[in-house]
Amino acid sequence: MGYISLYRKWRPQTFSDVIGQEYVVTTLENSLNSGRISHAYLFAGPRGTGKTTVARLMAKGLDCINGPTSSPCGVCDECVAIARGTSLNVVEIDGASNRGIDEIRELREQVRFAPVGAQYKVYIIDEVHMLTTDAFNALLKTLEEPPAHVVFICATTDPHKIPATVLSRMQRFDFKRFSIESLVSRLQTVVEGEEVQVDDGVLEIIAKHAEGGMRDALGILEQCMTFTDHLTPQSVAEVLGIAPFEMVMSFSHALFAQDKSKTLTWVNELYNQGKDLLQFVRSVLDVLRSEVIKDDPLWNRDKILAAIEVFSQCTRDMRYAVDPRIPLEIGVLKLCTGEGSDDSELEELKSKVRMLEGEVEKLKNRVVAVKRQSTSEPKKSVSPPPKPRPPKNDEARTQFIAEHWEDYLHALRTERLVQCEAFLREGSPVGVQENELIVAFPRDRGFHKASIEQTNHREPAERVLSKLMGSTLTIQCTFEDEVQQEQEKEETKVSEPETTVPEQSDPPKKADEQEQINEKNLDDTVTAALRIFGGRVVKKPD
Repeated sequence: MGYISLYRKWRPQTFSDVIGQEYVVTTLENSLNSGRISHAYLFAGPRGTGKTTVARLMAKGLDCINGPTSSPCGVCDECVAIARGTSLNVVEIDGASNRGIDEIRELREQVRFAPVGAQYKVYIIDEVHMLTTDAFNALLKTLEEPPAHVVFICATTDPHKIPATVLSRMQRFDFKRFSIESLVSRLQTVVEGEEVQVDDGVLEIIAKHAEGGMRDALGILEQCMTFTDHLTPQSVAEVLGIAPFEMVMSFSHALFAQDKSKTLTWVNELYNQGKDLLQFVRSVLDVLRSEVIKDDPLWNRDKILAAIEVFSQCTRDMRYAVDPRIPLEIGVLKLCTGEGSDDSELEELKSKVRMLEGEVEKLKNRVVAVKRQSTSEPKKSVSPPPKPRPPKNDEARTQFIAEHWEDYLHALRTERLVQCEAFLREGSPVGVQENELIVAFPRDRGFHKASIEQTNHREPAERVLSKLMGSTLTIQCTFEDEVQQEQEKEETKVSEPETTVPEQSDPPKKADEQEQINEKNLDDTVTAALRIFGGRVVKKPD
């Protein structure tokens, strides 16, 4: 047999070999032991976290001669065939390359056939989120009610791309990234089995750069083993293209000493050596985060936070920059010159805050002193300034209302009587006669006049008016031309000399009185029209 990669050679063959996914393993083991086998499972999580491996272990537990069991024997025909990937009862499908509706239709035809020499036929669909919408629709019914001998195990790195109708028909298990400790533990087992000499700190470096993926960690280890038989931090850094830890620490100390020349020299040296500057910035960020957690007094916390913010922006900019040195050098200059952290402005703000705190403390002391003095001295009643009292006679009340008409309209708005305020704003107070306020409207504002005369508008307006005047007042509406006519009649009556009028048994009635008589004899429709549009009734001549 040819050479086998480490991640294939050291793939777990039993559930007990799986590390870092305890909740998934325990649930699946209980399911196998109790015989509660679901017809469809979904394994979701980042790459290299064991989704396909656990799917094969699940298939092995189902089709083992002792199955369903959480401890497959590993020696029966099915266990051996599944481990080699040659079992006819375990079908692995790549969802990325078999994503069309035709492949799913063929799968639907195959599931009807019974397994050969086993209890279950297991379909493992990797990267299931890559299936098309039509393919998901074709799979939906089969996924919901497959034959009793079929079990679907789907694996994906992007579960949000799977339709909700499909997700609801599967038991979902979320695989988490491996911790640094779990990766180091597994790598230690592998290097001991491979008889590789490893210095202290090497496995930690590999585990950090694996970013939580076991397959990536084993791949890096295998690459380092190919480079040298004796793994040291320097050799691993050389393989990964990263700066040694001592260089990272020296750069960090020079950065906080604001040694611009030295830090830029480090950047150019790393670039000329072909090191990965993005990975170098990540290493610096790891150092800064660890210093924040330790809260070392030798490191300024504010400067650390400012450096983390600047370098975090650098990692985003360096991915798309033509020359990755430029964003990194800009970030270094910001931190060395103080522009990135705004130290001068920060100190100025701090001084202002301290000054304001002192002023606040003084004010507090004054308030306490005033309270003590007020409690010791007898309280003096302070009465609010008296409000102007409205006059009693009609002429004075008329003048008072004219002067305070805007206050009255504002009071209506305050009482949320917006419509009343809008209607009365089109009119103007003419005078007060006994307990009645006369409001005159222009002839073309008949609608506003008729509206305020309605009970649901007039009564609230009268209530606010009475509150303002301190006495009960009602509102009587009229037209401005009618008021003018009345005034002209009064003036004429005063200017004409008194004459003796012979007594008549039935004196003729005035035109206005005749109009009022006619209006009383009208029906409700005409009366409403007169109120809205402001007309008058003219008697047809005989």
